Amino acid sequence: MLIKKIKLENIRSYVNQEIEFPEGSTLLAGDIGSGKSSILLAIDFVLFGLRAGNLSGNSLLRNGANNGLVELHFDIDNKDVIIQRRLKRAQNSVIQDPGYIIINGEKREASAIELKQDILDLLNYPKELLTKSKSLIYRYTVYTPQEEMKYILLGEKDIRIDTLRKVFDIDKYKRIKENTKTFIMHLKQKRKELEGKIYDLEDKKKQVQEKIKEFILIDNNLKELIPRITEINKLVDKKREEVKLIEEDIKRLNELRNEFELNKFKLENSESLYNKNSEDLEEVILKINKLENEVRDLKLENIEELKEQINNLSKELLKNKSDLELINKKINEVETKKVSSLEIKSKVISLDTCPLCKQNVTHEHKSSISLEEDKKIIEYERLINENIQKKLILQDKIKQIEIDLDIFKEKRNNYELNNLKLNDLKDKNLKKELLLKEQLRLEEDISKLKDKIELLNIEINEFKDLNYEQKRKELEESLKKEKSLEIERASYLASIQELNKAVENLNKEITLKLITKNNITRVNDIQFWLEEYFINIADLIEKQVMLKVHKDFNSLFEKWFGMLMENENFIVRLDEEFTPLIQQNGHDIDYLYLSGGEKTATALAYRLALNQIINNLMTTIKTKDLLILDEPTDGFSDEQLDRVRNVLNELNLRQLILVSHEPKIESFVDNVIRLNKEQHITRII
Repeated sequence: MLIKKIKLENIRSYVNQEIEFPEGSTLLAGDIGSGKSSILLAIDFVLFGLRAGNLSGNSLLRNGANNGLVELHFDIDNKDVIIQRRLKRAQNSVIQDPGYIIINGEKREASAIELKQDILDLLNYPKELLTKSKSLIYRYTVYTPQEEMKYILLGEKDIRIDTLRKVFDIDKYKRIKENTKTFIMHLKQKRKELEGKIYDLEDKKKQVQEKIKEFILIDNNLKELIPRITEINKLVDKKREEVKLIEEDIKRLNELRNEFELNKFKLENSESLYNKNSEDLEEVILKINKLENEVRDLKLENIEELKEQINNLSKELLKNKSDLELINKKINEVETKKVSSLEIKSKVISLDTCPLCKQNVTHEHKSSISLEEDKKIIEYERLINENIQKKLILQDKIKQIEIDLDIFKEKRNNYELNNLKLNDLKDKNLKKELLLKEQLRLEEDISKLKDKIELLNIEINEFKDLNYEQKRKELEESLKKEKSLEIERASYLASIQELNKAVENLNKEITLKLITKNNITRVNDIQFWLEEYFINIADLIEKQVMLKVHKDFNSLFEKWFGMLMENENFIVRLDEEFTPLIQQNGHDIDYLYLSGGEKTATALAYRLALNQIINNLMTTIKTKDLLILDEPTDGFSDEQLDRVRNVLNELNLRQLILVSHEPKIESFVDNVIRLNKEQHITRII
């Protein structure tokens, strides 16, 4: 991870400031209180958010401001990342607002918790090492405030060793042992449960033996019953066969009786049909005689000539009626004109003044118009009389045509009537022939049916007393005995089936209980192995790992302390709880009695050793190239400051950010960012 830039708005003494961080070593320089550590706190906040008891919103948001933000630009795994977190002043506190993260130009809005998750994924930090107050990995590998490092050194040993076990990932062995003990307790409880399931194992085995004895007894009874069932089955078959034969005779008798009745019915029906047919024949003969008398002297007209004459007369009648309509129409038209002339003549005679020109009409003019209209009226009357004469002639002609047409239609109707009589005569003769044939057939059928009935009567009388009811009763009694024996056998079989099922279920229970018994043995074996071997092995592995970490940690601590002090009179090492032990000239020295520079050297050496150990153990975290040191040289002499140069060179990091007010450090870092605070506002100079 390499930090590129940070943007601060209303964060402590920063109103609106952007700070770029180049690769290599960078010094944040300025007087005490100029806002150097605020930048480090802002980086901590933008990565992990606010944390109770460690980093509060009230400590970050500028006094008097209602809103603030931190925006961090960095590279990680060839990804360009921008993350922004916001602060908002609420009624009684300062809270986080949702922010966003941009990865390679792709932006995602997110809540404070979601942003923390994204950062942990990017940094590849174990989530179990993120507490509510701090990220242990970040604190012990990237940025640890100098005062907090002193607290680690001086704090309670138990707390320190538990914390170090977590960050060294050695705590897992403790969890393994605790989980193993929990599992052993579970195994003990499981064993009790299993033992409760097999308490009646021997009783189940006895039940199986009792069921087997009962089975043998019932099976013997069933074997004795089989011959009796076989005997009764034979008797039932015999009686059933006898009844079957009688039923076949009865069936045949019923068939004969049905056939007798059927033929008797057919005979009665045929005789009835014969009588009816005789009556029909007599009636047809009478009708034939009558028709023959009616048509004997009949002479038929030429029907085609009649049809032609009727057609011609109909056409002529139609034409004359059409001419008559034309004459009537013409008479009406002429009469209308006559009436119009009479009206004109009357109006002119009574007219004194012209309605158009308003001039007087003279007597001569009136006489002229009246004379002209009289001529028209005479011509109209002539035409009316002429057309009336034509009308009368046409009416006479139409009347005569209608009389002639009626005569010819009457002839046509007579022809059709006579033709119907001839056709009817033919039909009656045909029916007579059919009736005669039917009479002959019926006479033959009647004779055959009488013979058939006589034969059937003889065959029916041949059947003697069949004694059916007696045989049926004997069969029913045999069937009752058979059913009783079958019920007894079914009862034995049901009992056998029930016993088989019971034995099967018992055997299943016994099998399961035997499996459970084996499981108890297996549980005991597992419990013994866990208690006697596994926990001891875990203890041994933990001690070996812890010894290796302690050895490496101690070696690095001695190395960095030696580089910082370069005093052969000092000997340092770590005890079993990772507490620094310092000797000078063979005498133990308490940390509290060290000088300021010696305390700082001890804390810085411990800090650098811790950083390297964790980075070596957690090979996948993405912050190995970044280190932030906050006032790492507090109390150092000039000689010690010179030695810091060697330490920084030895670290060989891609990016190192130092916070210090020591001017001398500026000479051996790659970049210097100067900060100045005036009127409570920090700016870069």
